[in-house]
Amino acid sequence: MSLSKKNKIILFVIITGLLIGFFVYNYAMKAPAKIETKEVVFDGFASDFMKKVQENAKNWQNKVVVLKGNITSKDDKGITLENQIYCQFREDVKFSTLKTNKNIILKGRVIGYDDLLEELKLDQCLLTP
Repeated sequence: MSLSKKNKIILFVIITGLLIGFFVYNYAMKAPAKIETKEVVFDGFASDFMKKVQENAKNWQNKVVVLKGNITSKDDKGITLENQIYCQFREDVKFSTLKTNKNIILKGRVIGYDDLLEELKLDQCLLTP
């Protein structure tokens, strides 16, 4: 029993479509790279980093930085460093013991800068020793 040419083409198109769909789904649903493995592009004080960001904020988008600074406020999701940098911690990080007016070092990814409020936002933050 041989397949006609038309049936072979239809079968080929279906199999190719399924393979393409499989690879697109796997690519789209891939977990984001962990911050621990990303290259750090700035390591220094939060106030110095804010000066660099205010000069050109777009250059820092999605970059990983290590910042040293003083905690000026705290909420359920994160903390604010030096009244200008809001840091959202990963869910697995226990930051409840942090207190205001304490100096810390953290690693995080820059997600945006608000010109109006002059506030920088970081996510995926981790405390570093």
